[in-house]
Amino acid sequence: MGSPSGVRKRRRPAYSCIECRRRKVRCDRATPCGQCTAHNAPSCTYAERYPRASQHTESPTKESRQQQKAPEQAVQPHSAEPRTSGAPTRIRGALNKTRVFGYGHWMNAESMIDGLPALEPVLKCYQSIFHGNTQDMAAQTVTECKQLARDAKRQRPSRKCLPPDIFRSFPDVAVMDDLVRLYFATFESCYRILHYPSFIEEYHRSKNDLKHANSSFIVELILIMSATGVMHADANIRDDITAKSRDWIQIAQTWLSAPLEKDRLTWKGIQIHCLLLLARQVTRLGADLVWISAGSLMRMAMQMGLHMDPNHMAQMSLQEKEIRRRLWYTILEMNVQAALDSGMSPMINTGDFNTLPPSRMSDEDIKGSSAQGELQCETHGVSYQKPLLPLLADSLPLRLNVTKVLNSLQVEPSYDEVLRLDKDLTAACRTATTALEHTQSATSKSHTSQFAISHFTHLLRRFTLCLHFPYALQATQNPIYTYSQKLCFDAALDIVSLLDDKLYTCLLLTGGGMFRDLITRGAFIIYLELTSDMDADASLLSRIRKRARQEPVLRDAQRVAQYAKERMRHGETNVKGYVFIRMATAQIEALFDGSPQEEATMNAARESLETCRQILSDMAAKATGVGIEPGISNGVPTPLESLDGQFDFLDDGSLDFDLGESILFQQWGESVSL
Repeated sequence: MGSPSGVRKRRRPAYSCIECRRRKVRCDRATPCGQCTAHNAPSCTYAERYPRASQHTESPTKESRQQQKAPEQAVQPHSAEPRTSGAPTRIRGALNKTRVFGYGHWMNAESMIDGLPALEPVLKCYQSIFHGNTQDMAAQTVTECKQLARDAKRQRPSRKCLPPDIFRSFPDVAVMDDLVRLYFATFESCYRILHYPSFIEEYHRSKNDLKHANSSFIVELILIMSATGVMHADANIRDDITAKSRDWIQIAQTWLSAPLEKDRLTWKGIQIHCLLLLARQVTRLGADLVWISAGSLMRMAMQMGLHMDPNHMAQMSLQEKEIRRRLWYTILEMNVQAALDSGMSPMINTGDFNTLPPSRMSDEDIKGSSAQGELQCETHGVSYQKPLLPLLADSLPLRLNVTKVLNSLQVEPSYDEVLRLDKDLTAACRTATTALEHTQSATSKSHTSQFAISHFTHLLRRFTLCLHFPYALQATQNPIYTYSQKLCFDAALDIVSLLDDKLYTCLLLTGGGMFRDLITRGAFIIYLELTSDMDADASLLSRIRKRARQEPVLRDAQRVAQYAKERMRHGETNVKGYVFIRMATAQIEALFDGSPQEEATMNAARESLETCRQILSDMAAKATGVGIEPGISNGVPTPLESLDGQFDFLDDGSLDFDLGESILFQQWGESVSL
């Protein structure tokens, strides 16, 4: 008999999902089921379209949806903004182990043919052998083949082994504790590379028996020490760690870079790659080439699917989701900073990823309670900082766009476009600054807390400086660009103020890449401000009044000159930057005093060159007496020799590595006469 609605009722309830019933295949009744997972079905639901059967399926479906939403809802109390928790849309592709593959990869062919009637007998047998009863003889043979394959691969060249005597170069455990504390209290405020409880748990388990520790942990540890050694309070320890950092970084580069194994496509591999880029910039080891390595890191992360939000992937824990988001936005931040320094494109658009920004949850909120015996970061004046990466993530799409426009090699942006970008950038910086003031608690006034603010400010303000710099240099000839000069000058003063932070100054003295802002664009803008509207023929009283108004700026210029000199003492081998800054400072002082400018400039040049000669002479003498740490290289070519070559070729005098600097000098000469 037909129902009043004209729809025939089923004699038994339907247990399969709608998609499996439509395709007429067996459903395993999971949520989502195996068939929907294999075919990347957009949804897997058990809602019944018939009135009587809907009573049996409505409640379980609602409950399953609540279970799927529960992990994301758990973030809400700790997040500053609501997070998307809608039903996940699965990716078009396959997730295999730690990698994701689009439809162009051969692995997707297996899932596409699943369910074809012509191959059903073959597929059924295949499933029983490879995914069925392990007691079957064929399945046991498969297991044996896998083990034999592992044995065969074990004979191939491997990167797993570290130099056997690397532990001899490690400092005392107390020093390692200090360096680990410094790392989590400084860099992890803006970069979220490591999960604090997990790392500290492994650190306490391994630090007293490093010979039996995992090689990946050893590599993480030497990179952390390399990145923080320059900030240690003890000068002898700073010198010791700095001397060893070059070898440690080379060892880490070799461990990570050889293309012989796939086991670096893991969280550890990604984290080590991030730490390696950070350590190279801090120690000025190949810092000018970081953009190339950042591109490799970006592709590595995309191969692991970090550019896709975890909601679109397989079921994951809250901790795993948050780690994926943190790592992805850390990689994006490193990439955009390196692209700005190299004058190249970030090579990624905002439409190329849909990963949500990381939440503002602490590591303890994600994992629960920390491991017992945890290294307390509050000791010795070091406090673990609130994460600032979410604040950086808010302006990341805009800064990607600014970098693309600024570094375009074909299209010159109009000034109207520059002003439009600046309006958005200024609003983003203002919002981030306001949020930063609320994030930093009133009781968090340690020097490491100031480091977090300094690092955060530097990462943001340098984009304004770079965006307006070409136009600020033309302001003396074209008043329409006066606005750019003002914004550039404000950004330059913000960067000069970073010298007030003693801990962050350690990075400015030793680092490369972004840490050279003060002796490039910042110095030029300050000197441009000092010479604007200055009339050499003005009366003595007029010059005195002008100098009184410009005295604070002149002190900043003198600080930059002293900073450039200290960089030479901390390993900088390029003399041009310091000599030019010293000459410019002397000329401005002579201009204010009414004394001959040319004579003052020439005397400053002779004096600064003599200073550089003495510093480099001492540096060369010290270098000839310091060899490679015994037992580290073990007779094997150092890693960067075999991969990129020694990065010292940038400073060996055989190449004109100051091409960009020469162009800036030319622009400076055309803009203002010092």
